[in-house]
Amino acid sequence: MAVQEQARALTARTPTYPDGLTQREVEVLALVAAGMSNASIAEQLVISPNTVIRHVSNILSKTGCANRTEAARYATQAGLVP
Repeated sequence: MAVQEQARALTARTPTYPDGLTQREVEVLALVAAGMSNASIAEQLVISPNTVIRHVSNILSKTGCANRTEAARYATQAGLVP
């Protein structure tokens, strides 16, 4: 029983994001919405530029956005950025 309670508590603390976005994708999306380049995002998050490219590609695919501008608008409308 204790294991089930721990699992429920962990699930309750884990945020859920629209369209199956991961927490890292939301972080990248917020920086895209702020107008940052892939290189700047990579530097900010201490990841490779290729990883940023993959995250942006996943974001566009999951949200159905055609480009970074649409993704920024999506982020704002979804309440993912102020």
